[in-house]
Amino acid sequence: MRQTSTADEQEVGFFSTGEGATLAGSLVTISLILVKLVAGILGHSAALVADALHSVSDLCNDAVVILGYRWGRRPEDESHPYGHGKVETLATVIVGGLLIAVGVSLGIRSLSALFGPRPLQEPGIIALVAAAISIAAKETIYRRTIRIAERLDSRLLMANAWDHRSDVLASTAALVGVGISRLGLFWGDAAAAMVVCAFIVRMGWSFGWPSLLDLLDTSAGEELHRDIGAAVLEVPGVHGYHDLRTRRLGRDVFVDVDVEVTSELNVVQGHDVARAVRKALLDQVPSVRDAMVHVEPRGARGGGVYSEGARDDVIRSAEALARETEGVLGLHGTRIIPLESGYLLNMDIEVSPDLTIREAHGIAHRIKEAIRGLPGIADAVVHVDLHGE
Repeated sequence: MRQTSTADEQEVGFFSTGEGATLAGSLVTISLILVKLVAGILGHSAALVADALHSVSDLCNDAVVILGYRWGRRPEDESHPYGHGKVETLATVIVGGLLIAVGVSLGIRSLSALFGPRPLQEPGIIALVAAAISIAAKETIYRRTIRIAERLDSRLLMANAWDHRSDVLASTAALVGVGISRLGLFWGDAAAAMVVCAFIVRMGWSFGWPSLLDLLDTSAGEELHRDIGAAVLEVPGVHGYHDLRTRRLGRDVFVDVDVEVTSELNVVQGHDVARAVRKALLDQVPSVRDAMVHVEPRGARGGGVYSEGARDDVIRSAEALARETEGVLGLHGTRIIPLESGYLLNMDIEVSPDLTIREAHGIAHRIKEAIRGLPGIADAVVHVDLHGE
């Protein structure tokens, strides 16, 4: 299993790590909350107050991110042999849910402000300045966090980064709304606040829903499956694959796949192919944490000659031919071995002790030739035993 360590984070400064980037964003957010809340109240801007309350929810998100990131990156232990990646996924779901809840709540408040009996006051210039400061600060935090999230391949940090970007969009909407209101269109500020809420809900859904699917062990997606399939087929000795199954644990993907090899390989050779496939997946597909590779003979699935039903049909047909052959008093020990060109069938027939060796050999030869004519049979070996012994 590929190890997930924090060695890459230890090589950089604290504020360039996942936790450090989140903490830095929290410090900026606290400052912006004060600025936007005061400016929104003094400047009579519902959009800016909504934006400030959204930023309060950011602090809760940051707490979830830090706890989820730290716990989710813990190594495997006896109780968690696959690691703690689901904790990071769960934290992403929580962040998305909080965003949706805040967005809906603020949307209801904005509708009340828009259609309520109280007249809307014209926002002051201080609201414009505060919105502009928020845009510049949050865009800076977004760009820094998104770079770290991409480097560490963390969906949780990615969600937190886009939460900062939602603040940028929200503040932009607030800035436009305040400007519209100052031109005399007093509904503009409240309408902008509703646009802010729509941004918040959309961001919450875009990260919460995929992470919820990951908790339900939904497949990692067609694009990743194509990458996995390409890596599998490049391994020498692999003639195909099927039953590819993937699931996510945080940023990591676990793979189960059945690969098809020539049926003439022995157990050791088949094991070597499986190890080579696993190594190829770990080396070539960065998100794959571990892979379980099963080896099957080529054609064993999909109704081919090596399928379970086909094997049973071959045995039944061969035994029926043997029993219909004159001189055969019984049979036992029928077994088949898959080869590249078909099955090798072994059968023991029972004949009378009174027969000569030539006669017994003739019966075995006729049965062998008849069996070799059956579909899926490459060759047959018929042994002669005396009936009753």
